[in-house]
Amino acid sequence: MDAALVARLFGLGEPRSEPVPLTGYGTAGAWRLDTDRGRWAVKAVTPVEPWEPVAMRDAGELERGALAAGLLVPRPVEPRGDSFGYWAAVPGRAGYVRVSEWVTGDQPRIPVDKPLAAWLGETVAALADVAPPASAGHGRGYAFLSEDEWRERAGAAEALVGRQEARELLAAAGEATAIVEAGLANAPPMVVCHRDISFRNILLTSGGPALIDFDLAGPESPWWELVHFAFLVACASLGGDEPEPVLVAAAVSAYAERGGPVGAAGTLAFTGLLRGMLEWAAGSLELAPASGRARAEFVHAARVLPVIVRSLDRWADLLERS
Repeated sequence: MDAALVARLFGLGEPRSEPVPLTGYGTAGAWRLDTDRGRWAVKAVTPVEPWEPVAMRDAGELERGALAAGLLVPRPVEPRGDSFGYWAAVPGRAGYVRVSEWVTGDQPRIPVDKPLAAWLGETVAALADVAPPASAGHGRGYAFLSEDEWRERAGAAEALVGRQEARELLAAAGEATAIVEAGLANAPPMVVCHRDISFRNILLTSGGPALIDFDLAGPESPWWELVHFAFLVACASLGGDEPEPVLVAAAVSAYAERGGPVGAAGTLAFTGLLRGMLEWAAGSLELAPASGRARAEFVHAARVLPVIVRSLDRWADLLERS
């Protein structure tokens, strides 16, 4: 990352030191940059897919809406020149870069506490109010494999987790795919949602919880978004631990009280969660030959996805009681 160039592009002043690389900070390359005008988070990407500029613009619209709604979000620096959302084109290069103020805070532990679960519900509802409309295949839609495509990957899955676990995974993927297809066939209105409100993208700051990293924003039903992340933050590891009902109830109640559109509470309410889990498993499997981290992610996915699918009826009852 060319710190001097970024500083000039965004009017950040003079760099005081070399940029510090960051890990676990979204899908883009990321750094912390200190200048004589402050401390900044810098990200850089090089779009390669035709939908990426659309996704970058969508994410920027959602982020602008979040700021206008008064949500605590690290304030981006407005781009100059050609841009998609908050991403500014780097002169003479194929990449884009964005800058936002540096926010100091700590990630919450999961399961979260009841006030933070309520914050999640309020935040998803507030974002739904300001989100631009979308459709299932718009922008950064979830990558979605058919049952036949999953079966084509059976050999690769067996090589990583063994025959029995691969069979259980493929059976679970088939059931999850059928639920997702049924959900999408009767989908409620979709908008651009954040789609990654996990504990990793929540910072507990002196001013309250802050929502960071809109990089995975894309089409989703706000109700599916709420259900997805309410269950994720209500336990230490979904599929390994049971979600705490009081936390799910706190998130759902706060969402409804804030005016979020409430949908059906059956298994179709988990369409968003299942789409995310299926993409996680499929993406990890694709990258596994070249990445030890992806192999570990796939092994984990192969173990938890069948548990999640088996738990859906019970979780649907929990959601109904919430």
